[in-house]
Amino acid sequence: MSTPATPTPTTPALSLKAQLHEAARDWWRSDAPTWVYVFKMVFAGLLALGIGYGLDLESPRSALITVFIVMQPQSGMILAKSFYRVIGTLVGSAAIVVFVGLFAQTPELFLLASALWIGLCTVGSAHNRNFRSYGFVLSGYTVALIGLPAALHPAITFDSVMTRVSEIMVGIVCVGLVSALVFPQASAPGLVRIIRGRFTAFVDLISATLGGSNDRKQLEATNARFVGDIIGLEAMRSSAIFEDPEVRLRSGRLSRMNSEFMALSTRVHALHQLMNRLHANPAPGAQVVIAAISPYFREVQPLLTRASGEPVMSAVDAADAALKLDAFKRELPRRVRATRGTLAEQCDSDSAMLDFDTASELLYRVVEELHAYTLTYASLNQRHHEREQWEHSYAPKTSMTTALIAGARAAIVMLCLAGFWIASGWPSGDVAVLNAAAFCAIT
Repeated sequence: MSTPATPTPTTPALSLKAQLHEAARDWWRSDAPTWVYVFKMVFAGLLALGIGYGLDLESPRSALITVFIVMQPQSGMILAKSFYRVIGTLVGSAAIVVFVGLFAQTPELFLLASALWIGLCTVGSAHNRNFRSYGFVLSGYTVALIGLPAALHPAITFDSVMTRVSEIMVGIVCVGLVSALVFPQASAPGLVRIIRGRFTAFVDLISATLGGSNDRKQLEATNARFVGDIIGLEAMRSSAIFEDPEVRLRSGRLSRMNSEFMALSTRVHALHQLMNRLHANPAPGAQVVIAAISPYFREVQPLLTRASGEPVMSAVDAADAALKLDAFKRELPRRVRATRGTLAEQCDSDSAMLDFDTASELLYRVVEELHAYTLTYASLNQRHHEREQWEHSYAPKTSMTTALIAGARAAIVMLCLAGFWIASGWPSGDVAVLNAAAFCAIT
């Protein structure tokens, strides 16, 4: 006699109202920010275009283009890009006035000075990152855009410069107003989430690495992700300081955290590579070294855990973890020396002792740099702290050699085109030089 099957419980179907509510909430989380961004861009663009026509500007579309270039999802990024756009335009405009005043009667010297200036701006653009690079681009591009027509007609130089600056300022003011008044989105909350999330994730990585549960591929993938986070965090920090005074007060510590994080992740990676080599070595000496050093690894994770058993997350929790790390770091050399003496009696292999010394030294460096990183994270809870001041600030920059090569290429291209323009009497030579300057600046 067969037993009737027990019916499988089914999930009750949601009502139409609940389904619509869930769909609306999902749309608000995923698609709504994009549509808000598009709406703000279109609204600011139409506003700038209308003001440009109302003020009878020579080229209202420049204000519209400025809106499309400057508009960013978050207000801090808008302020940062606007700042460097204004600085680049003003510096380029000043260079135009100087060049026209000096070389208005000698177009060859004017083109030579412009080519050298654009090459110099290309060096600055290639060497720097983020919106600072954009400021150098604008400084060189403005000289080509306004300087070439002004060199042909020196009398209109001042009017051209003032018109260009006015059009850009109209676009920037419209973007700033719309960003601040219509669904404003700040950069600082996202920065706080990234900092907290990265610290917690890295604490988990250290615990897993020292505990031996991470393989090589997983560690390399995690390190690659952390490197991307470093660049992203630096870009967000450089933007958030424009909108939030609290972030500005902690800007040095945020930059310091990036440097300490890179040093710490390098040490962890080196220690993990060494332990992988020892685990792959079948020699008895390697196994003795692993058995001697592994107990110290297991002691690190509790130092990064709260009393409730959860990992350290907030800056307040990090202060307590820093105290425990400091005590562990002070005792570690004495304990390692005692372990080494015992190990020397058990193992007479020089290579094993060298591996133990290397592993213990790397462990001490990991703990030391983890302590510094935790201290800096804990200091973020205070508005003013001594760790704000330090010498080795982190700044993502391209190699100066690469930047100089890019600048030399830009100057050579400009000089060759300008020389061909003068020698051939090409009617559209000024347009070709302008386009070349734009391509050099952008690429």
